[in-house]
Amino acid sequence: MIHKFLSNDKDTVKKNTFFPFPVASMSPETGLEYGVAALYSFYLDKLDTVTRVSTINIMATHTTHNQSKAKIVSDIWSRDNKYHYSSELRYWDFPYSFYGIGANTWKSDKESINEKRVRLTFAADKRVASHYYLGLQTGFEYFKNEGTDPAGIYSANSYFGKSGGKRIYFGLRQSYDTRDKVTYTNNGLYGNLQVNYTPDFFSGQQYTGWQMTFDGRYFKSLSDKVVLAFNGVYEGIYGSTVPFYLLSQLGGENIMRGYYQGRFRDQNMAAFQTELKYRFVPRFAIVGFGGGGTVFGDQPLTIHHFKPNYGAGIRYFFDLNKDLSLRIDYGFGEKRAGEGRLSGFYFSMDEAF
Repeated sequence: MIHKFLSNDKDTVKKNTFFPFPVASMSPETGLEYGVAALYSFYLDKLDTVTRVSTINIMATHTTHNQSKAKIVSDIWSRDNKYHYSSELRYWDFPYSFYGIGANTWKSDKESINEKRVRLTFAADKRVASHYYLGLQTGFEYFKNEGTDPAGIYSANSYFGKSGGKRIYFGLRQSYDTRDKVTYTNNGLYGNLQVNYTPDFFSGQQYTGWQMTFDGRYFKSLSDKVVLAFNGVYEGIYGSTVPFYLLSQLGGENIMRGYYQGRFRDQNMAAFQTELKYRFVPRFAIVGFGGGGTVFGDQPLTIHHFKPNYGAGIRYFFDLNKDLSLRIDYGFGEKRAGEGRLSGFYFSMDEAF
């Protein structure tokens, strides 16, 4: 069994694989986080040599700060990659720290918010031209928030939709994709643009308006072991009144690693990052990364608004045939006056981008 997970030999047959494993991480916001995860990978057509690998990702965790979350995420590719389907079901019962709105919040204003959240999404894309996909998507989200300190920054302010809400949205999506692989990409270009509309379905302090996201990526092999990768993202939400629970958040395990997700939030988020990956043996790689990003409202955006991030990580490839990996990263962010440098530890499946 140990030889199987350390061997550099690839299987000659396209096999379905199920890989369960325990997960654990630690941060000031969660304490010790522990749980189980599993990745099921398969091909819808094992005879077609170009069909990409499909995956179903399952994870459930709990923390010593009494936070829980669970997810089931699927990424399905049809024969010859003509159709692409993706879905996610996520649940959070996750008290988190709120510091205010904008790019200049302070640790001294922190208030804990009890949040329960559900997200269900589905998207379907069809290749309509060489490397170009056009698709539709829909989703449902439910939020319930409650402050814990009557004198705190959250409880004492009248943020629109602060107690939560729900929405159903519909959208269009398009992407251009020349990546050689979707798991551990060596070469290629990827761009995805999504526009969603949320109609006025529910009463109360609910949101009606438009939301746009863009995700662009470029990969270039510098040698047979070294890959240079670039990524830029943008999120914007537009409407006469944007509720608290839909504001864009900076940070997380995929973009701006080192920043607690939600430490900075506003109507828009823009970020970029680069990674240099060295896969010194087939089973393992080391990665260095860096970038910058910010959140903003209606004010003009300049390069001086961007906050830095940098860090390093390790990759373990548990399936060499499909290049499926486990990821460990440690990221650093800015050091604000009177505060320690922001940082974060991340354990996840698959690449950051």
